[in-house]
Amino acid sequence: MNPKSAAATILVIEDNVYVRSLLADVFEMEGYGVLQAGQGAEALAIMEDRQVDVILTDLRMPVMDGLTFATAVRADARYRHIPIVLLSATPLTDSRATLKLFSAFLWKPSPLEEIIHTVRQVQLDVSGNLDTGKPAA
Repeated sequence: MNPKSAAATILVIEDNVYVRSLLADVFEMEGYGVLQAGQGAEALAIMEDRQVDVILTDLRMPVMDGLTFATAVRADARYRHIPIVLLSATPLTDSRATLKLFSAFLWKPSPLEEIIHTVRQVQLDVSGNLDTGKPAA
């Protein structure tokens, strides 16, 4: 991993261990520091101890789903600035409310290039700069 990537940490929240591992590998190759969680409550616990710059989450997960997780993040002043990208195969019933919680939405399956581009874009939209240790595509 590129040493410059310490400034860009992504939290990948996905209950399918194979999908989570693939996404983690992809973002590590892109120069991100990667944290992983299998569901929202685990992700919130990780965020208590670690800085997170961007979040990529699934919607349907056990214990705490992505919608409940995003609601908790947006309600917490420490985290509400962090962009959250929703990656889901589940149709959303109230898209207006969801759009207020998430910075971007991608359907599963999405090409890896699109996921990477979307994560970079929401990061740029929030911070105005991007430091993954690699030039943006």
